Amino acid sequence: MAGDSVTAVLAGEIDFASAPGLQEWLGAQISAHPGAQVLVDLGEVGFIDSSAIHVFVRARKLADTAGGGLRLVNTGGMVQRVLQVAGVYAHLCGGPAAS
Repeated sequence: MAGDSVTAVLAGEIDFASAPGLQEWLGAQISAHPGAQVLVDLGEVGFIDSSAIHVFVRARKLADTAGGGLRLVNTGGMVQRVLQVAGVYAHLCGGPAAS
């Protein structure tokens, strides 16, 4: 339903081993809540790699297509830096990173 939001609070590491499960779960949430804004809270995530970035970019595209959106929140430290270096911070987090 439009206007709904879904929040996913993630913890630990998101890497090659865990990315497929996350992709499946996010896809299911987006399908179950078309038009919803999906907020992915990364405050307790200590590590991401390119696999995680791929999952988030793909999920954002899926959410946009479903009439909703996806935004990463509570990024900081290494996670924020990886998103910045990859050039996807503004696209996935909705604005410029704090210096």
